[in-house]
Amino acid sequence: EGRDILKKLAAHVDVIIENGTPGQWDKWGIGYRQLSKLNPRLVYCWVGQRGQWGPLRDKPGMRDPVAQCASGFVHGTGDPKEFGGRPTRSGMWVADHVGGTAAAMGIVAALLHRERTSGKGQLIEATAAEGIIRILDYNWVWHGMDGSIRPRYGNWDLAINIYAVNPCKDGYMMVGGGHDRLWYRIWKTVGDEVPQAEEEILADTNLRNISERLPHTRQVKTYTLLCEWLKDNTRAEAERKLVRQEVASGGVLAVHEVAEYPHFKYRGQVEEFDDQLYGKVLVASSPHLAEKIPARLKWIGRPVGHDNEEVYRRLLGFTRDDFDRLGKHGVI
Repeated sequence: EGRDILKKLAAHVDVIIENGTPGQWDKWGIGYRQLSKLNPRLVYCWVGQRGQWGPLRDKPGMRDPVAQCASGFVHGTGDPKEFGGRPTRSGMWVADHVGGTAAAMGIVAALLHRERTSGKGQLIEATAAEGIIRILDYNWVWHGMDGSIRPRYGNWDLAINIYAVNPCKDGYMMVGGGHDRLWYRIWKTVGDEVPQAEEEILADTNLRNISERLPHTRQVKTYTLLCEWLKDNTRAEAERKLVRQEVASGGVLAVHEVAEYPHFKYRGQVEEFDDQLYGKVLVASSPHLAEKIPARLKWIGRPVGHDNEEVYRRLLGFTRDDFDRLGKHGVI
């Protein structure tokens, strides 16, 4: 009876998203093959970790960390083995976020195709592992050129000398020197207070172009000299001095510092939201600001089934007797 209810709902909706075991909804007669016959305009999106097809397709229990590991992301993250490091997964659920974003973009593309071209919906599949595989583009170019595997290098960068997080007086500081103009502006800033550091860098003929700066021993030298300056500067002081020279830089902020950071506060990126179920909750607002379609937050984390009665009543005409009977039998 529950499947019959879902079929009736499918006739009214634009999009269905599900993440059941591959093929499970088809076996139940409520997969895309069946529902698209009832609603040809339906966009049906399946989301998971590795996909519905293939020898390693999703099985129960697979979660975000499995996708991170399967995609190559974890292998390339963390300190090198030589430094006592090991592969490190992201502290955030990055695979779920990237996979979910891929699903959202696929859904929007399918809806546009339906409205502008075909008049019909389609099946969309988005996986967390393949979402991460897509964003590791630098690794694929590296491997494709000579078969090598991009190694872990911790906070430092294999392609840019001075593009890393390093300690400063009150925490950690990110400084980016991706090209010669920034490189020399960094050392001009340092030289204002530690002139011998700037002089040593300028005198070293091995540091005069980007590619020659990359060997590990040369990175050790430049970061050592940079940290001699950073240790006497707070994050705010270092950022102010570097930005004065138009150098990309910024301190590593904890969550409580982000919440009070003047720039983000001015733009309303962290705000208190008064939710109808949970009261006042601190949340991050929409990352995109739009002139004609401003984002708005209606609610957060609604319990599963919270809107069932409203939806069933509005779309299917259910009455209180229907809810009591279906609830009693565990259908909804």
